[in-house]
Amino acid sequence: MFFGILKGSIQSLSGAERRRRAAFRVPHPSTTGSKTIAFRSGTGIFLLIVLFLLTGCAPPTPPALPTTEPTPFRLVTDAPNATPSSTPFRPSASTRIPTLKPTDTAAPNPTDIPIAATWTPAAEESLYPQYTLIAELDYAARTLEVEETILYTNQTGIPLDMLVLVIEANRWGNCFNLESVTVNRFGATPDINGARMEIPLGMSLQTNKSVTLEIAYTLNIPAKSHEEVFGYLSGYQINLVNWYPFVAPYTHRGGWILHEPSGVGEHLVYEAADFDVRLKVTGEDDLIVAASALGASTGSATEMRYQLKGARTFVFSVSSIFRSQTEASEQARVTSFFYPDYEEAGQGILDAASRAISIYSDRYAPYPYESLSIVQTHLPDGMEYDGLIFMGSEFYDDYNGTLKNNLISIGVHEVSHQWWFGLVGSDQALEPWLDEALALYSERIFYETVYPYPVNWWWRFRVDWFSPAGWVDTTIYDGYDFRGYTDAVYLRGAKFLEEIRTRIGDKAFNAFLQDYAATYTHSRATADDFFMTLDRNTNVDYDDIVEAYFLHR
Repeated sequence: MFFGILKGSIQSLSGAERRRRAAFRVPHPSTTGSKTIAFRSGTGIFLLIVLFLLTGCAPPTPPALPTTEPTPFRLVTDAPNATPSSTPFRPSASTRIPTLKPTDTAAPNPTDIPIAATWTPAAEESLYPQYTLIAELDYAARTLEVEETILYTNQTGIPLDMLVLVIEANRWGNCFNLESVTVNRFGATPDINGARMEIPLGMSLQTNKSVTLEIAYTLNIPAKSHEEVFGYLSGYQINLVNWYPFVAPYTHRGGWILHEPSGVGEHLVYEAADFDVRLKVTGEDDLIVAASALGASTGSATEMRYQLKGARTFVFSVSSIFRSQTEASEQARVTSFFYPDYEEAGQGILDAASRAISIYSDRYAPYPYESLSIVQTHLPDGMEYDGLIFMGSEFYDDYNGTLKNNLISIGVHEVSHQWWFGLVGSDQALEPWLDEALALYSERIFYETVYPYPVNWWWRFRVDWFSPAGWVDTTIYDGYDFRGYTDAVYLRGAKFLEEIRTRIGDKAFNAFLQDYAATYTHSRATADDFFMTLDRNTNVDYDDIVEAYFLHR
């Protein structure tokens, strides 16, 4: 079902060779369109109203999918996992946070879903890294105590004398406090430099052999900035993303992949892995946990267990004020977690995300996980992780009851990252277009499916408004500001995909998407992989399109 039409490969591969030879010869397009527009401004709102009037009134919001009434439960863990990723439209730089009413009380929350009590890898003998995490969060003290076990099988093809782990939490001062490290039960002394931790193995780890690391540490959770997901937001929630050390991917060309952050985009690269997480929450009563997987009770009122297989990240958000609504379908159980007084917006994004999962499951591949959590937070964008997405609170403020707004368009963008990031990985720092262009274009696929007429308004609202310029294959280190980076990678990326689709036709384009998703499931794809898959699904020449959008092909 997921393999495309294989035709014309010899002719198309020769086209790919011509594209490689054409590298660096194309003049750079104009970069004069990098203007910033805040949709919160009065001018922006006025222009959008005029735009919508010109393109016709928005159709009524589609009927809501069946909603399961949540039942009371003290500790809830009904969210999937996700990875942070900026979207191309920020709300205004305002840092306003919704004002809570003293009389607000916690609403009912979804019941936990029982799952197997024993740990079972993704396959009988899974070769994915396996992370077992026993964590205790003191919500009031804002500390997290963790005992982590990593079972790592060497799939690099060469013997390894050490492993390199990423400790993203160590980028915050006095956050990560290491207590001990063992390798196969023997004590080890790691070398830590920023987010990089090198652990000597004592003897070479041969190909296809495994090693067990045990790491004990504590996190002092920092205050969350407006731009970051990680940290605590006083009176609202604690968000824990990239909270555990993980083994960096390894390639023969570049060695251990551990990029430094930039002013734009995401820098982390992940392998697919299996997660078994026990989370105990103390320090405050009636806390609600949104997590990357469905939770199962361990018999304790304050502890839950989560299992997630073939994912790149495991994250959660904990709050005493979350309200929630849940919709279940054959594809997934979706839960929307939101602040008090945001029920309408919370339901709106829940309906849209449930529809998006159905659409993308049909167009790409089956939804990769059992559940998805949508979490409101204080953020200027949306951020994706496996099974869980964060959405900026200002999008909820501006929700207008229709599908034509940033909450919905950016929300379904983040949902698509469950395929283009979670299922199919890539290097987010050096080839960010591989997931971001496909995620932005997934918005177009969502709207063309739910609306029975062309989506010209979406192109105007999300792309053409910014007159985007720049090379699609821009990295996060090429010196762009946020506007220029998103114009090139996201917006020009979507235009590139539209031109490819128009040139090769819908049948070949849809076959390509399914082939790409199937071929690179649980692995990392490169630009070469993208074009090789495209080439085997069409014999139509598209070299001129590539040369117009890419600098290095």
